[in-house]
Amino acid sequence: MTLALKKSHIWGTLAVAAMGIAAVPATAQAAQAAQLTGQVVGLGGKCLDVRGGKTASGTPVQIYGCNGTASQRWTYTEQPGEIGSTVSALGKCLDVASSGTTDRTPVQLWDCNGSPAQKWVRYQGDVLINPRSNKCLDVSGGNTADNTPVQIYTCNFTPSQVWKWGGDQGQNPPAALQRQVFDLVNNYRVQHGKAALQYDDAVARAAQDEANEQARRGQQGHWTFAAIRDSLARYGYSRPVGPLAENAAGAPGFWKDAPSVVDAWIKEPLHEQNILGDAYKYTGVGVTVDGNGNYWWAQDFVG
Repeated sequence: MTLALKKSHIWGTLAVAAMGIAAVPATAQAAQAAQLTGQVVGLGGKCLDVRGGKTASGTPVQIYGCNGTASQRWTYTEQPGEIGSTVSALGKCLDVASSGTTDRTPVQLWDCNGSPAQKWVRYQGDVLINPRSNKCLDVSGGNTADNTPVQIYTCNFTPSQVWKWGGDQGQNPPAALQRQVFDLVNNYRVQHGKAALQYDDAVARAAQDEANEQARRGQQGHWTFAAIRDSLARYGYSRPVGPLAENAAGAPGFWKDAPSVVDAWIKEPLHEQNILGDAYKYTGVGVTVDGNGNYWWAQDFVG
């Protein structure tokens, strides 16, 4: 097993900016007619996510570190002549379980059926209200941990109910940065006569776990890499697992774009060795931007 390790002992503090509005409207109305597609980023910079990337009706919806996979790609589509729009991923709709209207009713993925349980309105651009219950999409307990489920709850406009669509994240949302790292690394491999790596969603999820853990600790490191085989199995990696390696980077104020972090890895021999390794066929990239605007990176390599 190869482990490229270059630690930084700089610690950072994670912060989530609070946002409040005094009153909740009795009936929500759409601020504008639009179709949006992309990541939906909520509490703690985590993305709205279909648990395990499963497509079965009844699959819980949760927050999870943003990783650019299909389970985090949501489309908000206005239905002409109707109150409310659908929010869909993986070909199914965001749905209030059993058409519930009470606080803490779970939200899940379900076959799209046009029912009121699947209608949502973006209010003031930041919250998602289910008109039937007049309640908001909410992160359970205000918990920022991965796999925290979402629910409906009385609208209070706290950070647990604020959702930013991909287009609202600035010019470098995590998904775009992941793709840029992937492309830059493959370009470097090809320039050196190596085969291009294939991107794998399960490997990307494992890398995202590392990026998230670095951000949580405020310190660069290989905190989750020792358990990567378990992570790959959990995320549905179906091939035999061969040689493994990981590059990681992060420190307050450093490496805020893909070219800078890939360049730093290339200039460090052990990291470059991972990038150019003949034993690796699959890769995935994780990127987390913490509340202070610091960037935390990880790229995993699997043979």
